[in-house]
Amino acid sequence: MALGRFRGTEVRVHWSWIPVLALILVGFGGGLESGDGAWPAAVAWATAIVVAVAVFVSVTVHELAHVYVASRFGLRSPAVVVQLLGGPYVMSVHPREAREELAVAAAGPVVSLVLAGLLLGVGALAWAAGAGDASASVGLQASGLIVIWTGFVNVALAVVNIVPGYPLDGARMLHAVAWMRTGTEFAATQRTVRVGRYVGYVLMGIGVYMTLFDDPLLGLGLVVAGWLIITSSRVLDQRAFLQSLLMGVHVGDALDRNPVRVPPQLTLDVFAGDYVGAQLGAAALVERGADLLGIVGTAQIRRIPRRSWAETRTEQAMVPLVSVPTSTEDAELWPALEMLEQSGLDALVVPQPEGDPALLTRRSAAMFVQEKALEERRQRSARGSRPGGRGLFGR
Repeated sequence: MALGRFRGTEVRVHWSWIPVLALILVGFGGGLESGDGAWPAAVAWATAIVVAVAVFVSVTVHELAHVYVASRFGLRSPAVVVQLLGGPYVMSVHPREAREELAVAAAGPVVSLVLAGLLLGVGALAWAAGAGDASASVGLQASGLIVIWTGFVNVALAVVNIVPGYPLDGARMLHAVAWMRTGTEFAATQRTVRVGRYVGYVLMGIGVYMTLFDDPLLGLGLVVAGWLIITSSRVLDQRAFLQSLLMGVHVGDALDRNPVRVPPQLTLDVFAGDYVGAQLGAAALVERGADLLGIVGTAQIRRIPRRSWAETRTEQAMVPLVSVPTSTEDAELWPALEMLEQSGLDALVVPQPEGDPALLTRRSAAMFVQEKALEERRQRSARGSRPGGRGLFGR
């Protein structure tokens, strides 16, 4: 669900907030309404609602801090997704140097710590005024509880997010520091992925112990967190391997030089069946006579309900040519693929010295990468290396 825009970035809410907020409401509302010193139901549930909103606002502010600092460096990503931990925004921006990455990654934890300090300071004043006394008014007790609890939530946000495992902010902070020390982003990625994998195994080990001998619920949570960090590290390991594979490769090596051309009046059902089919990531140029109007591909088709394909023309679904990002043949392929990923489209336009432009499509890039990986595997086999090893860390 979209909340709006901030600094040119769409702010979205992840669906996982539904059970999270429900648990906060039930836990706080039910706990305050029952037991010794129970509060009136209206006050108890009103306090629970305010706490739930405060938690959501705290996480949102944490994420928007990343967006704000990134925008100050001219870095952009189409959207920021507000979720309890490990928001993908920090992973989606591509800093040009280590200091930019460190500033963007650290912005969230720093802001959370500042909020925690302010809230806990106000909470201490409320406690000194008697908010912790059973004889104090319910309103004063509720205010003190809300402020102090929200302060500790922000402490937890800062502490958990600096854990050096993807997709947490700490991994990008570690990556930035390693980038500064090694001088290369690639070597920094190697080190960060390795550390993240170790962190994941440690968390899983602690989680298993707690599940068996202490707190099963917290233990299972740590096991899941460790598994997610290990999984993310493996994905980034593979990404780093691809990046190493494409070093020195240029856009011109992976082009679709003769892209499909379709008329603007062609309906999407015909286009999908005759031109795209199962070729995910394919794209075509839409042309009227000698004029190129735009591109249409898998991404545009999938945004339109299938029942409407027969009445929808390619001209209605296409992205105008002037709105499609461009690259050049001699540009490095890896940055161009990152640009393609951020665009959400199926192709980049690559102007040619003579004639119409070529396209760098997701499909043409995937075919090239597959061929390059097979070639690398054959070379490893010829050298006596184990094919299909562990990527960067298996060599």
